Amino acid sequence: MFNTNVNYENAIILLAPQDITNAETPSSYMKLDYAQEAGFLVVFGAITSATTADSILITVEACTAPAGTEVAVDFSYRISGALGTNTWGAKTAATSAGFSILNAVDNVMVWIDIDPAAIQADVTDALYARVFLSSPADMTACLVTVIGFTRPRYKQNTHKSATGAASA
Repeated sequence: MFNTNVNYENAIILLAPQDITNAETPSSYMKLDYAQEAGFLVVFGAITSATTADSILITVEACTAPAGTEVAVDFSYRISGALGTNTWGAKTAATSAGFSILNAVDNVMVWIDIDPAAIQADVTDALYARVFLSSPADMTACLVTVIGFTRPRYKQNTHKSATGAASA
């Protein structure tokens, strides 16, 4: 038996697994026009730095077109427990300034919730969102990938595309 209506999340790889040391790294854009709900799963591997206080800044940006001007927006997030556990921290609100993951927090996942309607209230006619990661100069390793998820407004026989474009 198979599902004749799409009523589950549509997953999109927005940043292939890579080392983002000493860089500002945007994911690709995720298109939100058919999304009732949307989120990002940011998966971290090893994070090391020459300075123990270093951290990776995570923000969410929205725009009206992939070649347009990005605006940082509010979101909420949860951080997973240690590798091999099935625990999650409390849901926490983040402002447009984002939040930071310390370099001592290896092998965790961050679930980011975004509300497409709230994003459009912040950025008129915003149709695209992405995750932006900033890694300081002292980082020696920061392995990460970003996966986007959308839940469609209405059941469909096939997913409407949530593919945006590569970040500029």
